Amino acid sequence: MKKNGCFGALYKFELLKILKNKVAVIAFFIFFAFGFIQGEFEVSGNIEPATLKQYMSLDGRILDGELIEEWVEATDEYGNVPEGGNIAYESLTIWIKDMAGYGIVLNNVTSEWLYNERLRTIDEAYTDSYLDKGEIAYWKAQEEILEKPFVWKDSYISFGVQNGICNTIIIMLLVIAVSLSTIFSTETQRKTDPMIRASIGGGKETYFAKILAGSTFSLFSVFLYLGVFMGYVRIKWGFDGMDALETVIYPFTQMNLTAWQTTVILLILTVLGSFLLSTVTMFVSCVLRNGMGTMGIIVGGYFGLFALGTSIPMHMKTLSKICCLFPALQISPRLVYEFRLFKIAGHYFRSYQVAGMSYVAVALLLIFFGYIHYKRYEIKSN
Repeated sequence: MKKNGCFGALYKFELLKILKNKVAVIAFFIFFAFGFIQGEFEVSGNIEPATLKQYMSLDGRILDGELIEEWVEATDEYGNVPEGGNIAYESLTIWIKDMAGYGIVLNNVTSEWLYNERLRTIDEAYTDSYLDKGEIAYWKAQEEILEKPFVWKDSYISFGVQNGICNTIIIMLLVIAVSLSTIFSTETQRKTDPMIRASIGGGKETYFAKILAGSTFSLFSVFLYLGVFMGYVRIKWGFDGMDALETVIYPFTQMNLTAWQTTVILLILTVLGSFLLSTVTMFVSCVLRNGMGTMGIIVGGYFGLFALGTSIPMHMKTLSKICCLFPALQISPRLVYEFRLFKIAGHYFRSYQVAGMSYVAVALLLIFFGYIHYKRYEIKSN
């Protein structure tokens, strides 16, 4: 029998080993059910579908002086809609307060003043982000592309969809940590690894069968979870408003993206981030050969890097930018507020573009170095 003829059998064996992990299966089904829960509550909270339709009664209106004047007349001095009023203005109040500031009297707000305040705040963000002249010029050019005045679309659904997707990465962290932390340690702890290494395909094929099985489980889990969440939202709430510019959700962004385009970016980052987490977990498992130790490092390291990324001051620009590529920080709807760019080969790239490429590159490097360690471990054990 040829040695490479056993790869399929090894792959199936490793996949079944993951699926027979009772703790992993229980965790998977718990988070699978959570997909339905998120689909129900992340979008609406306590709002019923009929009420949600009322919030959308202003959709398609131009955010110009006429609409702002209507809003001033329909709300009190703090932007609150009186009882019996049109609740569609409540969502508009949130958007206006983002630009005007909270706790100020809004009686005299005009569309011209709001658009000027938006640009003033963006200029402050340039300074706070320590942008260089090239980065500022890049964003000024992006601002010119944005079609103004903006067109209003209620963001209840799009805001909920994007935040629901971003919650997936923490769920995948827990599923992956529980499911894949023992993928290399089981044989070592049971002292059956010499027998596996001595079998046909017990070297390189076994390592890559484990990697493929772990990656398959991770990708299947994230696709299934996202499919459940997005499918539930589509059936229960629909995707009205997803064609709106991201600026009607986050007014200070200068990215010319619709809510749908941002959502697709978040979906891709979530899938690639899950793949990265799975390879990191399998690499640590390969090195430590200890399931509990691997789980502790993965979960603790994740939250430790998150805390580190949020603590590094902005003036430490390079280090801060690199840390913000970490999935816990990057996979957020607020990535549209990231003005710092990466200059590579004379071209500027946005953070989410670099993040996606980085996740794949780091994952492939870990698979390579994991294989080197695996081979050395074989030699040392023999």
